[in-house]
Amino acid sequence: MAEPASLLCVSCGSAPPPHRRTWGRCIVCVERNLPSTYYCGEECMNAHWPKHKVYHKEQKERAKQLGEGTGPEYDRSVAEAQTRRAEKTGSEYSKRFADALALMAEGDLHGAAKAWRKIIKEWPAKPTPHRNLGVVLKRSSRPVDAVPMFLKAMELHEDGSKQWAAAAASAFDLLKIRECRDVPKPEWWNDEGLKALSARVVALAPDDPYACNMRAFALVSGTLWHPPWNAEPRTAAEIKEAATWHRCAARVTRSPADKLAYEQLAQFCDEFADPLLAKEEEEAAKARAAAKAEAAEALKVAEAKAAAAAEELLADEEKEKQQAASTKTSKAKQGKGKKGNGKQ
Repeated sequence: MAEPASLLCVSCGSAPPPHRRTWGRCIVCVERNLPSTYYCGEECMNAHWPKHKVYHKEQKERAKQLGEGTGPEYDRSVAEAQTRRAEKTGSEYSKRFADALALMAEGDLHGAAKAWRKIIKEWPAKPTPHRNLGVVLKRSSRPVDAVPMFLKAMELHEDGSKQWAAAAASAFDLLKIRECRDVPKPEWWNDEGLKALSARVVALAPDDPYACNMRAFALVSGTLWHPPWNAEPRTAAEIKEAATWHRCAARVTRSPADKLAYEQLAQFCDEFADPLLAKEEEEAAKARAAAKAEAAEALKVAEAKAAAAAEELLADEEKEKQQAASTKTSKAKQGKGKKGNGKQ
């Protein structure tokens, strides 16, 4: 059986020998409680360090961003609630679940990843541990490893539930980035499928920033964003709607950095869509004015025809009256002539 990719030397890809479970971990990863990055030796570590130190720089920035938002407070409150639940129920699963959440809240991503993997191994049919492991891996800048976790959670959650929608949105959020271009895509990874799925997802989870963002990206794909699937150009109305969903994402996110990014995306959509909508409205106004003028002209012609017909009708009636009067006069004269002849 092949070794999991996460256990291979990140530089040369070699697996650890049979007599040891893993290679040595990156010391900086150990110090910062990040999921393990393994090296088979010092040579590979030195060769890979220029690339790996970029990862650590990104992680430092990500940790700073997470610390500035309300995410850590939320994580701690959820962990505390789960701990109380575990104490009340005495459930081993709930206890392990609470411990893993506590590690996430403390920022111990390495410990959290190990805890969630152990829970998944023991309770493989539970969807939430898969999703939470995906969150840990995403925070650890490991999108390729995180995607299968979100897709598995989506598979295990009840289709049409809010949790199912959140898992789908999280999977999409990673699948659209460059690092995941080569990750196997689900069956809904096409233009029609994503437009339909994003509409369902945001209807089920309108308070999830990733759901809002998923809908927004589905609406701008092919025009403002060239996605890794064949997308048709979007209308100005669709792009304007995307701006609304980006603003919804900005409103519900707990990260100040994400809030700013979503607001900028919304502004970008507005700046693109507003002139097009104004032009469409101008053209529609011209069309309405032309139609109104055409209708007015048609009415004018119709009224003129009606007036002409009425005049003709009145003329005919007048002619008939005159003819009738003339006939009456003629008959009266004839009658008087007959009376005169009788008196003689």
